[in-house]
Amino acid sequence: MEKQLIEYLNLLRDFGRLYRDKIIDGNPQHNSDLKLSQIKALYAFRDSDCLSMKELANNIGVKLPNMTMMVDNLMDEGIVERDRDTHDRRKVIVRLTAKGKKVRSDLLAQRHRTAQTIFAELDQSDKTQLLQSLRVVCKILEKAFMKEMTQ
Repeated sequence: MEKQLIEYLNLLRDFGRLYRDKIIDGNPQHNSDLKLSQIKALYAFRDSDCLSMKELANNIGVKLPNMTMMVDNLMDEGIVERDRDTHDRRKVIVRLTAKGKKVRSDLLAQRHRTAQTIFAELDQSDKTQLLQSLRVVCKILEKAFMKEMTQ
């Protein structure tokens, strides 16, 4: 069972890489100058236009010093700006600029188009089965990682 599990995890990793590469390749006007880490940072904003440095680092899964370098690079590109929190000067807030919002919006739209293209060949039965299977996988992974998620 363990060998099969590793094979499935490798397949998921490979799919994730292919999916990511198709998103990046499909949006060349913004991505030519952006590094993968910067694109991950843009995705980390999700539905928010501003986050604390700590929230941003947690969303991406990097340490704070690495996040600082990523934000510096995004600032150089004009994608984010950094300010101190007005209520707690120790807290640093990172905010998407108008350009950053546009780049994020374009990346999310490209991600949607890429998913549509990849899954277009599946019939409705396959799509339904895939969604049901992913729901089960997510529940199991959430259960397996509950301890790590609360730390």
